[in-house]
Amino acid sequence: MSDVVLLLRLGEISVKGFRTRRRFEKLLLRNIHDALRSNSIEYKVKKEGGRIFIYSNEESRAAQVLRRIFGVKSLSPAQEVEFESLSDLVERAAAYFSSAVKGKSFAVRARRAGAHPFTSLDIERELGARLLREGGSRVDLENPEVIAYVEVRGKRAYLFTEIIEAYGGLPIGSEGKVIALVSGGFDSAVAAWYMLRRGSEVHYLLCSLGGPVHEASALHVLKILADNWSYGYRPKLYVVDFGEILREVRRKCDSSLLTVILKRFMYRAAEAIARSEGAEAIVTGDSLGQASSQTLTNLAVSTAAVSIQVLRPLIGFDKDDIVAKAREIGTYEASARVKEYCGAFSEHPKTRAKLEEVEREEAKLDPSLLDEALSNIRIYDLRSVSVEESFERLEVDEPPDGAVIIDLRSGEKVKSWSLPGSIRLDFDQLMEGLCKLDPNKRYVLLCDEGTLSLEAAYVLRKLGIEAYSLRGGARRIRRKMGERKGGT
Repeated sequence: MSDVVLLLRLGEISVKGFRTRRRFEKLLLRNIHDALRSNSIEYKVKKEGGRIFIYSNEESRAAQVLRRIFGVKSLSPAQEVEFESLSDLVERAAAYFSSAVKGKSFAVRARRAGAHPFTSLDIERELGARLLREGGSRVDLENPEVIAYVEVRGKRAYLFTEIIEAYGGLPIGSEGKVIALVSGGFDSAVAAWYMLRRGSEVHYLLCSLGGPVHEASALHVLKILADNWSYGYRPKLYVVDFGEILREVRRKCDSSLLTVILKRFMYRAAEAIARSEGAEAIVTGDSLGQASSQTLTNLAVSTAAVSIQVLRPLIGFDKDDIVAKAREIGTYEASARVKEYCGAFSEHPKTRAKLEEVEREEAKLDPSLLDEALSNIRIYDLRSVSVEESFERLEVDEPPDGAVIIDLRSGEKVKSWSLPGSIRLDFDQLMEGLCKLDPNKRYVLLCDEGTLSLEAAYVLRKLGIEAYSLRGGARRIRRKMGERKGGT
């Protein structure tokens, strides 16, 4: 092993009471071992006081992994040296720092743990004078170009110039389990990340509205959270097919209440899984006022469907905040490919639904709907699942010549605008009439955003029919046609 060591500083853990701190440190060490082993990094670990030391020949790669372990506030690649006296320490430190400070302004910052015949100020004064003789331009305590850090612990010292900020928080496993309702989009992934940061084991529930395409897209996002941020446990994804529930709600209930009713069913599914998993709360990516289902009134109506606590880490965030965090944690690209499932949204949703009217609409539905959906749960181990399948080959930017264009949008939207020569069928009609499609023809499917049409194209391809989804849906093609028109 190298004599270079990664010095890890703890965050909130260091201010906990003795018993809590000991438990948290034990969890943190477990998570560190899991992180380094999962990334095939050879290492040795040592804990001493409020520091953890990692010895590895893969210092740079180890540092990038360790900064993603919650509970670590910061870390520094350091040189570990042994010394006998202050003069010996200054000699060794000068040899280490001389090239870094040559021709630059610098400061020396020293701290000690243990009994020594010298103070931290003695180290700073003696080493600073020596580095001036070694070529440092001047001492600047306010805004130095280089800071020479010296951390002394007993007869060893750790020398470094860099502090790498980590994410702090609490070790995963210290704050129980939660079930995160996810779609694969920006919000739910970022909400889950914040719960991981606060020490919760996060497991996931996808109430699938878009079949295999939606499922695969969400898996891409959650795989990033599982592999890069979820050390110390095996996160699971529960997938419940909500197709039949969605169809029944659309057929029997007031369309203006569609999103609220669906959300209440999703909360109930999450509560059922939380009970079986031993989780204490469900987590959502709700941001106040971001959508019709996220008004204060509608959030209250949705929450009334369950007795378990509902946590909303993003409630005060705006979309820019959320997207910026998604970029930072690495889920942005995968989430950007997950579009809202347009079949699950009403055209004129109520923003202030009344609980009584929602319950009255729900009474029109078969009480066994949710039980039947929950009886066919699929469970993925996110750390081991493969997510290689891509659906890009199913998408086209423009309809090929001679293709039959099927518009899956509502009659109202088609009346407002449609592609010339297109045929209107809603998704259910298409699925029920699959046997009537001519297998010798080529089909292009169109919806609002390109999600429902992608699912339809996937189903048709499985039946051997050449089918494509129009990338970006009606919104993109309308914008594109408008630009062409404006340019002529």
